[in-house]
Amino acid sequence: MQRNQYLRTIPREAISGLCQLRVLNFYYSYSAWEMHDFEVSTELKLMDLECLKNLDSLGITITNISALSRVSFSKSLRECIQYLYIKECEGLYDLPLSLYPGDGDKLRRLSINNCTELRHLEINEAAGQNWLPNLEILALNGLPSLTSIWKNRVSHGCLLNLRCVNIWHCEKLKNVSWTLRLPKLETLYIFYCKEMEEVISGEDLAEEYLNAFPKLKIMSIRDVPELRSICHNTISFPCLKNIAIIDCPKLRKLPFKAHTVSKLPTVYCYKGWWDNLVWDDDDTKHTFLPYFTAA
Repeated sequence: MQRNQYLRTIPREAISGLCQLRVLNFYYSYSAWEMHDFEVSTELKLMDLECLKNLDSLGITITNISALSRVSFSKSLRECIQYLYIKECEGLYDLPLSLYPGDGDKLRRLSINNCTELRHLEINEAAGQNWLPNLEILALNGLPSLTSIWKNRVSHGCLLNLRCVNIWHCEKLKNVSWTLRLPKLETLYIFYCKEMEEVISGEDLAEEYLNAFPKLKIMSIRDVPELRSICHNTISFPCLKNIAIIDCPKLRKLPFKAHTVSKLPTVYCYKGWWDNLVWDDDDTKHTFLPYFTAA
């Protein structure tokens, strides 16, 4: 039932009697949780999911605070969610993703769309330091109040399997320095973030992170008009294959030097932007020229 956005109604009896059900996926699908009169409605409720004692894997779409609160305070649901999609949730300012140790351990994909008041994601200190260990994909789109993605500091033990980060239309977001600490990150997309001035803050690029992004293969940045720097220090990017930079007029320099990259990546950009890049020397410019591809 995943990715069926036209699914509008589910009778309680269609699911509640499946006592041996282990996998249930409403990701990008049915979202009318807790939106009907509790006493008279025959619609499927979150309470019915809690009664599925063998449920081991859950994908769910949430569009209101009532449903989100119910999930947050339900131990059985928290511990089996693998795919979570939150969209157009009014009144959502802070999103607590892990309240206790073990919360979110199964979460593999998190998507948040068009929650206009959301300021950041939050992990409760009681959850420990190794939170969201199996999250693979994080997609954020249409979050104009988001000033920082994580309220907590992302330490080395967190987000160990995060492979893909997609950020679209997060106008107030300043940087994504926390991605430095992701050992398995493969793709990073940053689109339409109008106030972002740097991808990696100079304050966060300590010596210990000069070997950051060990698995990054694709970096794509588009329509970030205030962007002036990807990172202030040199990073080797040992696996980078493609970097795309479109409509970032204030960015004048690529984030690496020829002698620090084991294999040069293909650079997709407009020719006019390429011609105005600042290089350390002519040799570096000539070295990169064969890898330029006009967008």
